[in-house]
Amino acid sequence: MADTSPRFGGLVVASLAGVVGAKYLLGGALAAVGASVVDSVLVTDRIAVTLAVGVVLALVAGALAGAFVLARAMAIAAFLAVIALSYPALRAFDPVTVVESVGMALSVLYLSVRSPIVRTEPSHIDESDSATRHGSTLR
Repeated sequence: MADTSPRFGGLVVASLAGVVGAKYLLGGALAAVGASVVDSVLVTDRIAVTLAVGVVLALVAGALAGAFVLARAMAIAAFLAVIALSYPALRAFDPVTVVESVGMALSVLYLSVRSPIVRTEPSHIDESDSATRHGSTLR
């Protein structure tokens, strides 16, 4: 059975998803308690959609960092959905939303070319050249 671990690029994409997801979770929570919130924090000007996007991006970050097998497809779908839902803010040219959307678009391009997860096979030890065969007590 192969063991999986995230690549460095996968960890970078996971950190992007985590930061953007935290922004939407905190923005949705602040908007829910009635604090004055900037428009770049809300997705489609709805609190429930903002919180849902934050949760989905947090799940994507966890899947990428945990080297989940379907993390690549999850990240591509989530990033494209967030970019599509952020269209009103993109059309208004909100700088924060534009920068994070460009980052997510670049991440989608990266994920379409390269897998964020590397599979490592367990090492096979040749018993004829093993240290225990030569009398070593190192364990």
